[in-house]
Amino acid sequence: MNQYGKKALEHWRRYAPERVEQMDDPETFFSDLGLEISGQISDLARQLEANSDLSLAMAASSRETGSRYLPEVARRMTARRIAEEVVMDELVWIHDPSLPLDEARQEWEETRASDENLISWAERIQDAPDLMPATVDLEQKAKDWAVPTWFLKGLTSAEIPRQYANEHQEILAEAANVRFLREVR
Repeated sequence: MNQYGKKALEHWRRYAPERVEQMDDPETFFSDLGLEISGQISDLARQLEANSDLSLAMAASSRETGSRYLPEVARRMTARRIAEEVVMDELVWIHDPSLPLDEARQEWEETRASDENLISWAERIQDAPDLMPATVDLEQKAKDWAVPTWFLKGLTSAEIPRQYANEHQEILAEAANVRFLREVR
C-alpha cells in the first residue's frame, strides 16, 4: 500500500469506521485506491505544469537571471502539491454528515487549507512580482478564501506578510467561519 492508500485508510478509520468495517477486504481496497490516487496526481500535475501561467512566468524569470533549475523545481513542486490537494479532496477526504456541528468543525479544521498557504502565496508574489495575479484571478482567490480583495492586496504588499496576517487575524477567523459554513451546507 502506498502513502496515499495509507493516508486514506487512516482517514476513513477515523471519520467513517463503519464504512471500513463493512468492506470485505479493506487492505486491497485502499491499496487500489492509493494507486488510483497516485496515477491521478501524476496526470493532473503534468497538466498543471503544461498549462500553467506559472510556467510561463517562471520561464521568463529564469531567462532574465540565467538560472533555470530552481524555477523549474518550484514549478513542478507547486503543480504536484496542487494536484495532491485536488485529488485527495475528491477521493479521500470524506465527511460524515451525521457528525454534530462541533465535531464537523473540528474535522474541518484538521483538514482545511492552512492560513499559512495564503501567507506563502503572498511571499511568493513578493519574491516574483510578475506572478501577481490579474484582478479577476485575485478576486477569485479572495472569493475562494472568503477574504476581501483589499486584504489580499495588503497581504502581498506588506513588508512582512505573516505580520500583516497576524494583525488581521479577525479577518482570517471570519473567513474560516464562512468557508466552513459553505462546506457544511
